[in-house]
Amino acid sequence: MKIDELLLELSNLDALPGQEQYVQRYLKESIHKESSQDAFGNLYFGDLQTSKKKVAIYAHMDEVGFCVQRMTEDGFVYFYPIGGWWGHVILGQQVRVTCRKNGSVLEGVVGTLPKGSKMDKEVVPINEMYIDFGASSKSELEAAGLQIGDMILPNTKANRNFNGTKIIGKALDNRVACAVMTELLNHVTTDKIEVIGVATVQEEAGTRGSKIAAREVDADINIVIDVANGKDTPKAADYQTRILGEGTGLVVADKTALANLNLLDFVKDIAEKERVAYQYDMFNGGGTDAGSVQLYKGKPTIVLSVPVRYCHSWNSVVDISDVVGTAQLMKKVIQALNDGREIIDQF
Repeated sequence: MKIDELLLELSNLDALPGQEQYVQRYLKESIHKESSQDAFGNLYFGDLQTSKKKVAIYAHMDEVGFCVQRMTEDGFVYFYPIGGWWGHVILGQQVRVTCRKNGSVLEGVVGTLPKGSKMDKEVVPINEMYIDFGASSKSELEAAGLQIGDMILPNTKANRNFNGTKIIGKALDNRVACAVMTELLNHVTTDKIEVIGVATVQEEAGTRGSKIAAREVDADINIVIDVANGKDTPKAADYQTRILGEGTGLVVADKTALANLNLLDFVKDIAEKERVAYQYDMFNGGGTDAGSVQLYKGKPTIVLSVPVRYCHSWNSVVDISDVVGTAQLMKKVIQALNDGREIIDQF
């Protein structure tokens, strides 16, 4: 399956932090390597007990979303946000909730009337928003299987745009990385190093999964793949960065981690040699799994970012060429590390 087709399927799966089972199942079926799973839910592809040098590729499976917080007696549902949300993008949107009791999926809409039944100029606080499933009572919702804590996510379907160059869908943060990792693990063979694919849970809820995974893997090199909010749209920023179509972001720094610059330069040199597009990146806010991973034994760690517009919203946009290019760059980096195993000790 081509990487863009992988991404379309991954985008349509639902995986709230702590409820990543659908993406876990998909990756187990799609990645052609031996896998294991820890008690927290992180997946590992490869031999964790190997005596070879280990290179870990991290991609988180979860996405920002909501869970059921309470139900009113007349059948409306208030919800709790998990991950960073901006109130502007929520009102009036369609959602789907997965009932963990019986697997039923209920579709609804976020109500658009704030207090007083009038439209204010201010953004309605999320804790005042509610979801209308068209139910007449709380008991009707409960009979359908709805419980407190059930995951609520945007009710969208990923598609290519009109000219086929981009994908529009939810959860591109971080299904983009899941697709890249799948492509890499299925098409790169190494004999001198062990490549470990690490699919983490609960990244959007405080990078919790990677805190456990870093210790389980204990890799010699860590490469975290994530996305970064594109700043190439009108009025998004005074200085445009993370430009769609201009390649993988080599992240120098974010709020939680600083790149190992020797490793970063190594990747940059390969990108230039292989003529793979790249752009430098720095996160002014937020972080990735690298913040947790880097602090375990201090092993060389970098982040590769893929520019994506409108992260943490109902629909994000990614350029397929950036996804393909990131996978190509990763393949070349892994091949270079395998062919020159001693390079790893130089970082």
